[in-house]
Amino acid sequence: MKIIRSDKLSVKVQQPEQREALDATLLVYRNLVRDLMTVMMTHWPALGRFDGNAVVKEIEQLIHPTSKRPEVRYPYFARRYYKFPSYLRRVAIMDAAGQVRSFNTRFERWRAGDRKKATVKPPQLVCATNTYPALYRGQCIRFNSDHSRAEIKVVHRGDWVWMAFGLAGDKRHIKQGRQLSPSLVNKRGRYMLSVPVERRVRLPSNADIDRVLSVDVGINTASTWAVIDASGTVHARGFLGRSDKDREARLIARIQKAARQHTRHGCRLPPGFCARDHRRLRGLFDNAAHQISRRIVNEALAHGAQAIAVEQLKGWRPTAGRRRSGLRQRFHRWFHRLLVERIETKAAEAGLRTLAVYPRGTSSQAFDGSGKVRRDKGNASLCTFPGGKRYSTDLNAAYNIAARGIVSIHRPAREGQAGAGRPKSASTPRSPVTLSSLWPTAMAAA
Repeated sequence: MKIIRSDKLSVKVQQPEQREALDATLLVYRNLVRDLMTVMMTHWPALGRFDGNAVVKEIEQLIHPTSKRPEVRYPYFARRYYKFPSYLRRVAIMDAAGQVRSFNTRFERWRAGDRKKATVKPPQLVCATNTYPALYRGQCIRFNSDHSRAEIKVVHRGDWVWMAFGLAGDKRHIKQGRQLSPSLVNKRGRYMLSVPVERRVRLPSNADIDRVLSVDVGINTASTWAVIDASGTVHARGFLGRSDKDREARLIARIQKAARQHTRHGCRLPPGFCARDHRRLRGLFDNAAHQISRRIVNEALAHGAQAIAVEQLKGWRPTAGRRRSGLRQRFHRWFHRLLVERIETKAAEAGLRTLAVYPRGTSSQAFDGSGKVRRDKGNASLCTFPGGKRYSTDLNAAYNIAARGIVSIHRPAREGQAGAGRPKSASTPRSPVTLSSLWPTAMAAA
């Protein structure tokens, strides 16, 4: 399996002429992309059938004069972008072609009626975009042996010259795979080099998977995990919480107070209301997802698990809680998809498989196969089994998730019995897959 990971190296801008050169380079590149997009839209009926590098040749015949082709359709580009590096020009052509192709695809879908609402306006082509150039190694950028310095071809005093810059940052992936063309990025006035690295990782096959770490993403507890093998033996378990709940509560209280003051006379909240606080909340969620996913992957590696099982909750929408109630707001702030995405990327990087299992019944069915559990009304994190045993609801769900992950690999026909939503005969009810589904196999093997 091929994966791509990126290292961000900060560009040390120590002199004013270095910043001026980088600003000028980024500006002239964006201007070229803007002008190329206008040409492509004019000739798109003929250019739309070309894919990949083929479009570069067609555009260069229109804009780039050579000794064998002194006359071109658009001589403006040769005058306006004099001595523009050829490799950087081809990057700009591919960049512009991608944006124009994306616009035409979205416009055709809109014209065909593929819209969320009938009143949705057609997409617009925006030529002045904040795109960033990719720098070909050896042609537009040259690194030293340890990637602590780089020479970048920039615009300086009206000419394209090589200029040296110092680099800083963690190099986690550069030495672990094939380095691709870096991009020159400007974020909040700071220049960085985003260096993508292509790596090959070997994921375990179905026959190699004997131990699975399951993750139950919850609202009260951020995540609950358990390590279970194919025989149904629980080797380890744990609960992972968040350390930033106080900061989240303060930000939410600030937003609610401002909303009450703004709507006390019947006014509606304007677009971008409390945008800074909402951005901080998103930053907290993203940071929590990174920290929790890293701890989950580390636990899987420490306990010898070959795969991580999660619930398939993509597209799920909560129905519990009244409108504007505290429960509905907690569901709205639940970052389960973000956490699962972080787990998938980190697991692939560590050579672990990710299994998405059917979610219905993982919390409501007892892991010992005794039937449906009864949630406590005062404390939803606890439940009572039909036999009277009290247990953690999240831990019970984690056991069942692991069982379904193992069954989906080793007994895919049995895993289908977890799909209770399909039509079935009343005389032959299906039993949901729980942890107890693994025990008969272990007893038969013994």
